[in-house]
Amino acid sequence: MYRKLLIIFTLLIFFPFLVSAQISPRLAVSPHTFELDIFPGETITKKIKLTNKSQVALPILARTTDFTASDEEGGMAFDELSQDISFASRKWIKIENPNFILNPGETREVYFTIQVPENAEPGGHYAVMLFEPQLPSFYFEENKPRVIPVIGVLFLISIKTFALEPEVEQKLEVVEFSLPKEERILVLENLFSKTLGFIAQAAEFIISEKSPSKFILRIKNNDIYHIKPYGKISIYNIFGKKVGETEVLQKTILPGKTRAFPVEFSPEIPEKLKWLPSFISDFLLQNFFVGKYQAKLELEAKTPLSAEIFKPSAPFILNFFSLPWHFWLPFLLILALFFFFSVRYRKRIRLAIKILVSRKSA
Repeated sequence: MYRKLLIIFTLLIFFPFLVSAQISPRLAVSPHTFELDIFPGETITKKIKLTNKSQVALPILARTTDFTASDEEGGMAFDELSQDISFASRKWIKIENPNFILNPGETREVYFTIQVPENAEPGGHYAVMLFEPQLPSFYFEENKPRVIPVIGVLFLISIKTFALEPEVEQKLEVVEFSLPKEERILVLENLFSKTLGFIAQAAEFIISEKSPSKFILRIKNNDIYHIKPYGKISIYNIFGKKVGETEVLQKTILPGKTRAFPVEFSPEIPEKLKWLPSFISDFLLQNFFVGKYQAKLELEAKTPLSAEIFKPSAPFILNFFSLPWHFWLPFLLILALFFFFSVRYRKRIRLAIKILVSRKSA
């Protein structure tokens, strides 16, 4: 959510039974994100274009605040507690004119200066510049919800250093690579783990009740700078043939944080089945995805201070079994019953067939 992220979120201002707006204030900014590499003691000047897309003039207050990741889904939490100027990047940003009025349809260039202190801590620092409409009460109707949009611009600042930085052995750490529990047969997994665990120590048996529709992927950033991993997951059957592939989309992970990467998966439709309607081919793929499979995760990443792309030393492997019992159990029961009655009453069946054949010949 940090890459090319436009933070458009709504602040609800609560009064006793909230108030609703007669107007819809709308703002647009360009650029949405600044990704900057700066040395301690360095000063740079930039600008942001802010456009009022509303039908009324908007008094604007511009301010900055630090932010960090609030969860593993890309959520943000504002942080104004730190007053240490070596860490608090919001204190480095000085807005030239933080209070102004933006007329309908007007675009204004907002200039600002980033002055990094000499004692700035090397690593990643993250701030957001917020543009908040300051609307007087007569803009709103009484006893209706009052909605005031706030738009922001992200600052991903990497403080460089002339000193030799300690090398991080494992910048990318895959915290979890698995299948969702709701798609697994947990009872059978526990049974196999208890009965066969002594054969392979710490063996983990993952059994899917159908072709997996998604993977759980959580990656931690152990570096002092933000990183942007991306990659792919390839699925192979027991014979080593690739049966599907899905992309791991690039996302930004802040230093020391863990981020979830939602990964959707759908098996490749064989050429022989492409002529079938999609609902039939999907049914066949889901229920004939049976046996042992291997998911191979391959990742790449880069840091903001280098164009070099680094990779983990080896791909991550997930072995799992697919057992679509919802389809196969009734099918096998019907087959077993058919076989049972065929054996038990084979004499009667043969006699009935002979009688039918004799009647036709007569």
